Amino acid sequence: MKISVLFLMMFSIFYTSEAQVFTAVVKNEKGEPLPFATAHDHDKGYGTTANDLGAFSLKIEEGTKLIWVSHVGYQKKEVKLDKLDLSQIHIIQLIPDKLGLNEVVVSGQMQARSLRNSPVKVEVFKADFLNDFSQGSGNLMENISMINGIQENVACGVCYTNEISINGLEGAYTSLLINGIPIYGNLATVYGLNSIPTDMMEKVEVVRGPGSTLYGSEAMAGVINIITPHAESNSVNLNSSISQFGEWKGNVITQNAGEKWKHFSGFHWDVANQFVDQNDDLFSDVVLRDRFSIFNFSENEEKQLSIGGKYYYEDRRNGVLEYVKDRNYKQLRGDDEVYGESIYTHRWELFGDKRFGNSPFRLQFSASQHWQDSYYGDTFYEAEQHQAFANFIYESKWGDHSFLSGLSQRLSYYDDNSPATQNETSNNPDFQIIPGIFVQDEWKINEKWKALSGARIDYYNRHGLIFSPRLNVQYQLSEWTNFRFNSGTGFRIVNLFTEDHAFVSGQRELRIEEDLDPERSFNVGLGFQHVYTFGNQQGSVELDGFYTYFTNKIIPDYDTPGFIIYANSKSYAYTRGLSANINHQVGANLYLNLGAQWQNARQAESNEDGVLEEKRIIYSRDWSAVGSAEYSFPKGIKLNYSFNWNGPTAMPEVFEVNAVGEIISSRSDLSPEFALHNLKVRKEFKKIEIFVGVRNIFDNVQHISPLSGTQDETVSLGFGEYFDTAYSYGSLMGRNFFVGFDWSIH
Repeated sequence: MKISVLFLMMFSIFYTSEAQVFTAVVKNEKGEPLPFATAHDHDKGYGTTANDLGAFSLKIEEGTKLIWVSHVGYQKKEVKLDKLDLSQIHIIQLIPDKLGLNEVVVSGQMQARSLRNSPVKVEVFKADFLNDFSQGSGNLMENISMINGIQENVACGVCYTNEISINGLEGAYTSLLINGIPIYGNLATVYGLNSIPTDMMEKVEVVRGPGSTLYGSEAMAGVINIITPHAESNSVNLNSSISQFGEWKGNVITQNAGEKWKHFSGFHWDVANQFVDQNDDLFSDVVLRDRFSIFNFSENEEKQLSIGGKYYYEDRRNGVLEYVKDRNYKQLRGDDEVYGESIYTHRWELFGDKRFGNSPFRLQFSASQHWQDSYYGDTFYEAEQHQAFANFIYESKWGDHSFLSGLSQRLSYYDDNSPATQNETSNNPDFQIIPGIFVQDEWKINEKWKALSGARIDYYNRHGLIFSPRLNVQYQLSEWTNFRFNSGTGFRIVNLFTEDHAFVSGQRELRIEEDLDPERSFNVGLGFQHVYTFGNQQGSVELDGFYTYFTNKIIPDYDTPGFIIYANSKSYAYTRGLSANINHQVGANLYLNLGAQWQNARQAESNEDGVLEEKRIIYSRDWSAVGSAEYSFPKGIKLNYSFNWNGPTAMPEVFEVNAVGEIISSRSDLSPEFALHNLKVRKEFKKIEIFVGVRNIFDNVQHISPLSGTQDETVSLGFGEYFDTAYSYGSLMGRNFFVGFDWSIH
């Protein structure tokens, strides 16, 4: 570092006789150099890039008064030259940009665009941000509810299967991607979402509204894109945390930045074996599990190839104490006297991206296999899904038009032991070959207007051709104020195990009346964003309105006792609402985030007279709010607070019974509102960070067990006709303290 600064001094003296030279070293708030920072005069269009130690010298042209210094992940800094002694070497300190205003995103249009310049609104959340407000060493599902308008819905109060809900729609309507590549099939969205540790994420990109034009089926509510990290150095990192309820999590991360290949690898574990029953329903309030993931992401710039892979294993179980104590479930799986649920999951994934020199072509590809071996009481459910996907993409630029087109091919094989994959005589696995073609054009009309239009056609062997168009328009009122309009259509192919977990976890039998047609949707939205700065403070205000309408909404019929019936219908559904977000940053010490959403998520079902009647979509809320605050104290101490506040949740119909199994009442179809508050304190040392915290500060728990129909004494607990596990709307765990560390070993 001293040698570099000495060189800059000599360099600046050499030029002094001919021209003025601005010499500086760029550092972060900790005093660490920021390599390859940039210094520019935007008015005159010239600048330079710092070296790997953050040092630069810039020859100043006549008339230059301001230089902007910037680095990815940090706020730009304005430097007024008339207040500087240019004969000296200056230290430029940049403040972290918590707002991510200069973030590059790919989810909205399959092309890299800065967050502000994308016609499609993309919300970006750094993995570090999600980790800072959680127990740490966790996974995607533990943090997803921190994002305004996105909820984690738990469909089973025994095995705690969960899903991601966007704008009040069920999880089956959300498409989950890795590096912009579809990889998670219907089966994986039931138990595979906990397989994504935050340490294998660099950031999460969220796009609301149908994304079928680019990503095909399942992208009706929106897209969540996991961007994986890059190896930046040769290092080893170990982090781990443990809670008072025995939840032990951790990661071992290695990075190797070789001359040709760069590798980012990791091993993740999440173990819980402590039976906790605070609500006295005789089942554990913490799902017991052994989860393990191994992952690797490799890049070769010379070969223009990136490739990644992951293997995931989970042993998940819950039930009465006799079932899980001393791992008795291994002998009691399928028992008809001692109730429990046991799910074994094996899953592997492979994905990558290949470019071809300077040609406009690139290839995306992925493959995955998912196996599930499970018992729900005495009901055996076995399933497997194999998927392969490829996108062959062509990109070009013609004047003010950026053109993208491509051919896609998806192969999907699904089989289980339910009626969903059986015909009258034998097993009939679902195998689909789905070719598709898509086109997209981004047109920069002028400096203020930009339009993005696109269309996609897919061919399904059971449904024929399906067409999906889209249109997005951006109006840039000023550099920091813009409006966005979006519209498009979506479609989705129904998968019954994803749709309704109740046919295996309850005591109902599945009946399919006919071949189910795709659901279709139409969406419109309008958004506003304004970024403001004053002094050392910056922030953003965002307002978004949305409306989505569905036809052929496939709604399960529970009216026939003992059955869940599926058929095509004239039913419809819609979700509409308004979302608001405020982000505010004060220097490098204080960051605040507040978001709220109001929505109506409704679906029409036929009543006893055959007349369509609107009802709330199950697990939707009419309003919700999220918030977080981070404050940095001296000596490396940081305080993180977050809250999640949900309005009343629409609940499925479940019944209470008497001792002989007769229905005596039904539970309310609307839950109470529910709020969680969390606190975390972190202390940074040279190579290690220690943290302690508490989840659910005010010990707020769901006041009633998620299990219903449990009073039937004519059968063993869990085997009654009206036993149900779906009445879950809030946390069952009370105040939960945790402690952990994050250690950069090398």
